[in-house]
Amino acid sequence: MKSSRRLPRALTLGFTLAFALVLAVVLTRSNESVTVSGVHVSALPTFVTTTSSPSPGARVPIGELTIASAGIYSLPITRGIDQATLNTGMAGSYPWSGPGNSGVFALAAHRVGAGGPFRHLDQVHVGDRIAISVGKQEYLYRVTSNVIVDPSDTSVLKGPKDESRIVLITCTPLDTFAQRIVVTGILIPTTSAK
Repeated sequence: MKSSRRLPRALTLGFTLAFALVLAVVLTRSNESVTVSGVHVSALPTFVTTTSSPSPGARVPIGELTIASAGIYSLPITRGIDQATLNTGMAGSYPWSGPGNSGVFALAAHRVGAGGPFRHLDQVHVGDRIAISVGKQEYLYRVTSNVIVDPSDTSVLKGPKDESRIVLITCTPLDTFAQRIVVTGILIPTTSAK
């Protein structure tokens, strides 16, 4: 029984170390970075399992994410994209903007580990809907792209300041985690009934 538990742990540790090595090589080759609303970002999240404590305020949901095409229903969203926060199993948000606001509302979550909340993000297609609920308010986005990028490609976090966009980020492929799936959507304006 003990040896059957050691194998998955050893495989997880092996994948984590291999991913960390690949990430280190990629990051040392790239000087690309972006500053959004005064926050400097030099790389997309690393998605490596750690035992460190989550960011202050992590585990405190600020809203919920639903993407039917990815099998995601009422996934809690919290602040922070550090490894410990992502290990809570919630979607972590970058510290700028928010749902419905102008700019980019960016979320990251694990694809494997911590419940794999973004496991099926690769199943999201252009035209699909992404819903964000904050209290009684709901924001609906239409997916405009689903691309695979290198972890150093922070350009996916840029966007027009006068439109509301959402960006969802997770790792891929499942065996190496060497790249990132990035799903982007734009806010669907609501119409008021008269």
